[in-house]
Amino acid sequence: MSTVNPEEHPQSGSDAPTAALPAPHSGQTAQTGQTAQTTQLPHMSAATPPLAPPQGPAPYYANQPYVATPYQAPPQPPKATTLKDTNTYALVAVILAFIAPIAGIIFGHLGLSQIKRTGDAGRGLALTAVIYGYCVIVLGILLTVFYIGIIGFAISSGLDGGRYYSYDY
Repeated sequence: MSTVNPEEHPQSGSDAPTAALPAPHSGQTAQTGQTAQTTQLPHMSAATPPLAPPQGPAPYYANQPYVATPYQAPPQPPKATTLKDTNTYALVAVILAFIAPIAGIIFGHLGLSQIKRTGDAGRGLALTAVIYGYCVIVLGILLTVFYIGIIGFAISSGLDGGRYYSYDY
């Protein structure tokens, strides 16, 4: 590497680590072929042992491979729609679902197919009409079956001749 003057640096003959530092105010640069002086670093000495690796268990992520996640674009804010941009069948379906549930189901399905084809707004309205219409139909059928069951039970208990409900002592 470079030449060291033993008179200026008495410890340079030892096994202490040294580093090349540029000479202050020397005016010489590395391009002229002049090398910098070598000095011993003050924080290192021959008695300093090398750093040992850390002891103890390895962190849990030490053998885990790095998995890069793909870039995801930030979510777009919802697009504001007006009534003129909403599918007409979807709007009619949600109104009719409360008046005539079967008509709401029909117009809801028509609106959903048109929205899928054209990309209009109003898919939520059409789905609301279809779901509400089906729920009303199912509840109507269940209530009708329950009502018929109650009437059938009342008729069957009244036809037995009143044996169980007589007031004869």
